[in-house]
Formats: sequence, structure tokens, C-alpha cells
Amino acid sequence: MILKNDVFHFKEEPIVSPKMFTVNTLGPKGTSSEYAAKHFISHSTTTLGTHTKLSLYDTFETCIEHTLSNALQYTLVPHAYEGIKHFYMRPDLQLLQIFRCDTPMYGLAVRPDFPFQEQMLHHLKIVSHPAPVNLIQYFIHQNAEFELVNSTSTAAQKVRDGEFDFALTNEVARATYGLTFIRTFKSIPMSWSIFGKGEM
Repeated sequence: MILKNDVFHFKEEPIVSPKMFTVNTLGPKGTSSEYAAKHFISHSTTTLGTHTKLSLYDTFETCIEHTLSNALQYTLVPHAYEGIKHFYMRPDLQLLQIFRCDTPMYGLAVRPDFPFQEQMLHHLKIVSHPAPVNLIQYFIHQNAEFELVNSTSTAAQKVRDGEFDFALTNEVARATYGLTFIRTFKSIPMSWSIFGKGEM
């Protein structure tokens, strides 16, 4: 406060913008990774602050590249992802946190107008992310042919677009792409790692 010409003038303090944190994980919208990242963000305001955004990329490796090349960025990876072992070994990354977040319900999905018949379960060709493919064996007790893609959400997208008839996907992706479950399996108990830039 400054007295000038018998009038008090309040000195304006500079406004400090809150830091924006970014959590990177696998897309597109509807993946179990996106679901877990939203859970992490909603429960981490004391750690990251209230200004946090979510960015989705086609691969976890791309997520890591963004984390390493930008300040205040992190990558969320499920422990079911086989390539996570490489992230633990990198000296330019550090493991910041491990937490549990079960996935949405998984199931076998088709387009709503697809003429599904029970005998089709004996000769399935399914588009899926690699991680949950054993669900088919455990719950349908049939061998199946798989077309592997980079996410459960991409699998649902390809069925919606007519490229395949069956997708092994989760409830969020099923709803996002307007599919119908013909079988539901389970929510998968899952743990996740948060990686940040390491000290070189």
C-alpha cells in the first residue's frame, strides 16, 4: 500500500497462473487406460493440483515421448501391458506411483443390427487388444481367431465401422461406439504405474 497525494493506492500483486499437469495414456476415447487415468486425476488433486488435463495417444511409447519432452507431464501404463518392462529400465524415467483401479466390464460386442446366432461362437474372429484375449477361452470355452489392435477402444471402433463383426472390448468403449454386448465377462482387477521424467 502506497500513500500518494493523500490517497492510498494498493499495489497490485502479479497473478501467478497455476501449473498445468498432463497425464498421458492410451487412446482413443473409451480405453480402460483413459478410465483409470480419470480415476487417478480425480483422486490426485493433492498431489498434482487442481489443474490437470488428460491426453490420449496411439501407443504408450508415444505417451512416454511426450512425458520426456515436456515439463509437468506423466504417463499412466497398466501392468498388463507387456512393454511396461522397458519403461522400468530407462534411466530417463522414474516410477512415481503405483495404484489399483479395476477396469470397466469386459465383454464380446457386436453392432446392434448384427444377426448374431449362438452357433457363431464356435467359429469366432474377434478384434481385440492383446491383453484380454484369454477371457474368450475362460468364459466361452472356445478357441478363436484374433485380429490384434492397440486398444479395446480401437477394437470397438472397427466393429462399428463394419471391418469386423465381434470385438472384445470394455463397457465404456461399447457405449461410446454404440455396440451391444452378446456376452459379458468381468471387470479386470488391474494395477497401474505412473511414470515421470527421471534424473539423468
